[in-house]
Amino acid sequence: MKALKTIFLINAIIEIAGGIVVMINPQLLLNNPASEAIVLNMCKAFGIAIFAMGVVSYQLYRHDLMSMRGSKMIALVFMLYHVLITFTFYGMYTAGMTPHMGAAGLHLIVSIVFATLYFKTVGIEDTEQNHRSNS
Repeated sequence: MKALKTIFLINAIIEIAGGIVVMINPQLLLNNPASEAIVLNMCKAFGIAIFAMGVVSYQLYRHDLMSMRGSKMIALVFMLYHVLITFTFYGMYTAGMTPHMGAAGLHLIVSIVFATLYFKTVGIEDTEQNHRSNS
């Protein structure tokens, strides 16, 4: 479960930091200083949502809610979120809306790290259950 707890801590750090940056400077999200006011306000709203996800993730980490039923499902939802954001930002890059793939690359790396930690946790639990059933 330590690996699963690490998922929530990493996610909290990334999302809280990213949310604060996007709320303060929303044009960084698309790296387009000439964005219209509506786009900047939507980016700010997205920053608030990012920040909130980070706070939820931090609470899962801090209050040791790993024993809570469904914590593995929550980790899977966070992984799915990062995979979908990867595809979204890659689509924005290919459409010319952002000049680089920085956000897509970051979320892809986070997805891979989360998947590795998640499957490490699942593997440990399967081994422990097999050991108990053989005893």
